[in-house]
Amino acid sequence: MLRRLIFIQFLLILPFTLSCSKGRGNNSDSIMSLGSLYSLDDLSNLAKNSGKIPTYTTSGSENGLISMGDLTACVVMTSGQIKCWGYNQSFQLGNSSASTNNQAEPVYVNILTEKAVAVSAALNHTCAYLISGMKCWGSQNNGKLGNRISNTSYASMPQDILNLNSNQIKMMVTGDEHVCVLLSGSQQVFCWGLNDKGQVAQPFSKTTVISGINIQIPESVKHIATSDHSMCAITISGNLYCWGSYITTNANPNPKLIDSGVKNISSGEKDHFCYISANDFVNCFGRNDKLQLGKMPEDPEYKLQKNTVQNLNNVSAIVAGAYHSCAISDNNTSVYCWGDNSKGQLGNDDLAIDKSSTPIKVVSLPNKKIIDIASSDNVTCVLLESDDVFCWGNNSAPVDNLGDFLGIKNPPNFSNKAIKILNRNDL
Repeated sequence: MLRRLIFIQFLLILPFTLSCSKGRGNNSDSIMSLGSLYSLDDLSNLAKNSGKIPTYTTSGSENGLISMGDLTACVVMTSGQIKCWGYNQSFQLGNSSASTNNQAEPVYVNILTEKAVAVSAALNHTCAYLISGMKCWGSQNNGKLGNRISNTSYASMPQDILNLNSNQIKMMVTGDEHVCVLLSGSQQVFCWGLNDKGQVAQPFSKTTVISGINIQIPESVKHIATSDHSMCAITISGNLYCWGSYITTNANPNPKLIDSGVKNISSGEKDHFCYISANDFVNCFGRNDKLQLGKMPEDPEYKLQKNTVQNLNNVSAIVAGAYHSCAISDNNTSVYCWGDNSKGQLGNDDLAIDKSSTPIKVVSLPNKKIIDIASSDNVTCVLLESDDVFCWGNNSAPVDNLGDFLGIKNPPNFSNKAIKILNRNDL
């Protein structure tokens, strides 16, 4: 075990590998990935032994040093504390002073008594991986906190995940009303919460699963992703399986094989998915209301047929929002987005383009390596090697309490270029 931790620590000292490649890509300049190299358990052990929170990437996964729910966002600070902002009607921001008031700017999660190494934000609940393991707080509806309680109240203190017993966790993801984890040892997916669309892969007759269930996937799993009502998993061999809303039916709620040769996937909030293929291209499927699949024409119908996004290659990370998608490229120094731009979601400083099927480069980002990326419905944020967090997109909620929170006060109603929200070393 000691040798394993020493090896992991060596990897974490070097978050990048150097590359001489040029052009639009970063095939050999890849950031170390949580999902492929080490688990949340490894990170918590390293933090416990070293006293420091490791820097790592998840390549756009829903858990990590930065995470965004539909209308919330959270960042793990270098101190091991967590700062969050956004929608807070179920105490999902975890700040006792804020109570259930929405927060336009970051506030500390002050209900934690130990350091965190990762966070996963959802619509009305939040989960974090602490030194002692995974805990959740916020809405308890449909049993999604994993404490085997299902009612309309909210939990104002971190709840132990009773469903897990002694299992160790490699990844955790939070949907609107369900939670899934990837177990380290068995490499199986374990889910609980609302199952109205088969997102927990039980027969639809059982609409709520509070004790958790193993998902029946034919192979060992290395990566998972979730949207509002669906789930996807990538196996060790690179096969992509998905289940839930629009993917499986009442008669067949089992995971469906979507594609092979897949490295990473992000599930959008409004039923579209984008994933990185083995050759580092981006493929998307699902709905195309606002060109979020990277193709013409607009199409609100859900389709499993994949589209390869043009003019984008050697991608290292991918995220899908409600009606837009973004990817990290250019040796981890640039972000390109496509889809809806009505509220500045593409970050190109040009609202004359209301939507685009072609990836457009985000402007006003510093010339720094990008560690990770996350997206809510209409806001995207990146974590830089300088520990700065930059965001762009909609900011309407600080006025009407409904909609999106950028992380700053309103006005402005949006930012169509990247702006700094915080630094992970802030007090």
